Amino acid sequence: MAKFSLKFKQEVAEKYLEDELSLKSVARMYDISPCTVRKWAYAYRVHGIDILTGKKGRYSADFKLTVVKEVVDDCFSVRETAVKHGIPAFGTVCTWLEKYRKYGEDAFIRKNKKSIPVPDKSVIPAPALPALTENEREELEQLRVENAYLKKLKALVQQKTCSTHKKK
Repeated sequence: MAKFSLKFKQEVAEKYLEDELSLKSVARMYDISPCTVRKWAYAYRVHGIDILTGKKGRYSADFKLTVVKEVVDDCFSVRETAVKHGIPAFGTVCTWLEKYRKYGEDAFIRKNKKSIPVPDKSVIPAPALPALTENEREELEQLRVENAYLKKLKALVQQKTCSTHKKK
């Protein structure tokens, strides 16, 4: 993932917020994703330049729960909520949301980070597979080479058909 300077992020956000160009035009101009332009612009408009630093913050369990409940109960989007609360990456809110859906109210107050699932004793483990013979390994390698070749061929055919459709 590319890292962008603070000055560059500010320039992109200000260019979009001028309302002279569309989101896609600004994205094309700077050769970045329209989603990135939107994220920087919204965050910059609400919180100013400091939010664009991208520094990770530590958030309390109560804060995380508040943010997640806004998304779940109040029907705000993840992006809106992240911008509103000054969270630089909306993916952070998505992660919190997954935890909340999996563990409920106490998702953020777990003491240990890794919870080890209790094995189900009714499940019988699969028997270990025997090692491959030399002939089987050679055949496996040959099949992998054929598979890779066919994938590349398919990609080339698709690319060729796409380019012919674009010319029409």
